[in-house]
Amino acid sequence: MRRPILALSQLVLALGLAHAMAAQGPPPRVGDRIRLTVPSLAVKPFVGIVERLPADTILVRTGADVLSAFPLDQVDRLELSRGTRSPGWSRAALLWMPFAGFSVGFALGAAKPASRTDPAESGLVIGVMGAVVGLLAGAVTTIAAEPREEWATVPARRGSRTSLSPSLYVAPATRGLTLGLRAGF
Repeated sequence: MRRPILALSQLVLALGLAHAMAAQGPPPRVGDRIRLTVPSLAVKPFVGIVERLPADTILVRTGADVLSAFPLDQVDRLELSRGTRSPGWSRAALLWMPFAGFSVGFALGAAKPASRTDPAESGLVIGVMGAVVGLLAGAVTTIAAEPREEWATVPARRGSRTSLSPSLYVAPATRGLTLGLRAGF
């Protein structure tokens, strides 16, 4: 009777621990590019590279010759850079813009042909011209779209680590299992 209860308790603990560890995210390391929001110092976030990580402060190189120290208890938000990335729509522009240009050109050319002798050929010619214009527009869009830096928020290390959302728990009791609901108030 106790083995199934212990096995179920271990399973719930293992699943809960894996969920909690995944939510913590990677801690910053020396050399990482970070963005700090410190409301007591400035409205605009500080961006820089981590130089050192003592226990209660973080030393960040925010400029060529500027090394700034931020106490961790004043940091409201800490984010790690995940690198730069172009927007998804601009990366696919070389594929969808020629297709859209061909489709619109073919449809317009077939609906109102420029050549009365062969209307199908007229739609094909206008469709090919639309595809070429779409390819040029897609190339310009891909080149012109600015890559933006993506940030991942590092959870704060201060305060309570309890979850604010309610969670179901299973615990062994004197007879069988006890089900309960845990919530932070």
